[in-house]
Amino acid sequence: MRKWILLVLVLGLLAAGWPWYVGGQVEDTLEAGLDTQAGGLELRHELDEYRRGYREASARGTLHLTLQDEEYRIPLLHEVHHGVLGARVRTRLDTDELDTEPGDAPELADVLRQLDPRADSRSGLGGGLTTRVKLSGVRMDIAEWPAMAAWQTAEGPAWLEFGEALLQLAWSDEQALVSMSIPRLRLDQAGGTLELEGVRQVLALEPDVHGSWGPLPDFEGGVAVDRLEWVRPGCGNGVMLHRARINAFQTRHEDRLDSRARLEIENMEVADAGWREARRSGPVDVQLGMERWDRAALVELVESLRDPSFRALDPDQRRDLTHAAILDAISASLERSPAISLKGTMNTAPERHLELDGELVLSGAPERFRVRPMESVALDIRAGVGLEWPDSLEGLAQPDPLHRFLAAAEADAWLEREGERLDGHLVMRDGRIFVQDRDRTASALGLLFAVSGGMF
Repeated sequence: MRKWILLVLVLGLLAAGWPWYVGGQVEDTLEAGLDTQAGGLELRHELDEYRRGYREASARGTLHLTLQDEEYRIPLLHEVHHGVLGARVRTRLDTDELDTEPGDAPELADVLRQLDPRADSRSGLGGGLTTRVKLSGVRMDIAEWPAMAAWQTAEGPAWLEFGEALLQLAWSDEQALVSMSIPRLRLDQAGGTLELEGVRQVLALEPDVHGSWGPLPDFEGGVAVDRLEWVRPGCGNGVMLHRARINAFQTRHEDRLDSRARLEIENMEVADAGWREARRSGPVDVQLGMERWDRAALVELVESLRDPSFRALDPDQRRDLTHAAILDAISASLERSPAISLKGTMNTAPERHLELDGELVLSGAPERFRVRPMESVALDIRAGVGLEWPDSLEGLAQPDPLHRFLAAAEADAWLEREGERLDGHLVMRDGRIFVQDRDRTASALGLLFAVSGGMF
């Protein structure tokens, strides 16, 4: 009997002290902080104050958001409720501490007040954090935002409007997962209206063996939209994409880096006020791959291009230094025989079909590459294009110049006719360029020098 009484007392003490234990584990998790970096984006949460009670706690923290070397400070308030296997955390903006000039972006405080984000999080006993952030509908003028300068097509306001949006973040020492869902988003400005429906995004990031994310982390992610429409005001001209998505992933094997990306569009529609009906084109499938590259060399390249002193240079100096940095990255990767591949298809009808399949492989010694770079390149490209393919781009591009280009390529034997299409095959090896098994080195090199802007 005494044993049972002792057992009940022990269990009672454990039950009574369990909320304190849970509170301590949650406090440790929040104090450890969120510190995630992917490319030019960095998120870092710091716990400024934590008041722990028996079944609940309150805390104040600061979320530091760094985007392209611009840092913004967002003060937060946390309400923590202890559970059996973890805790629930409710987070809102600390409006009393929300300065009118957070970081270097005075407009950020106003934007956050309009969005009024509210977050619900779950923290487990083993660490890690899962967060759902809901954003209320908003309509705001973003014309004065510095990030909009490159996108503005006309003077005047640029109204951004969307309904409710959902952002989810799951973070642990092994992985960070970010997803977003926006049912409808609209951007109105004098130059036109951009409208998106069914926007979805997901990104999973993994740190390296040292627990660092770095500028080139392993990742897998994608962005999809059910409908994207761009309409110019007053004339009825516009472009619509149906079911467009981009998927990408990046992995490293020891110090080797492989990356792949794929763009798929179910179909495109182009409208013009002078047409009886919209022109329809598609589907589109484009795949880009980079394999067997030296990760350390690419990290150095990215960091040098992000250096503020580099961006302060005049355009000519930036171009020259960019070319030099790219050549250094290629030289450091040569022993791995790095490759770049490109595959693309458009349309299903043979007379309007476009098909491209190419691979570029680099190899040899760095010294030889710098002196005779073309001899380090192996290139194999196959292309097939329907005779009516340029017409499928009407509204996006002028068909006549494309028709003339295809006719000239056929007349000069760069492309050969096969029924309703033109086919071509270009091979480069040992510094020589062959088109349809004919040596066309001189004319091809002239075109390459013109396109590269003197890089080689």
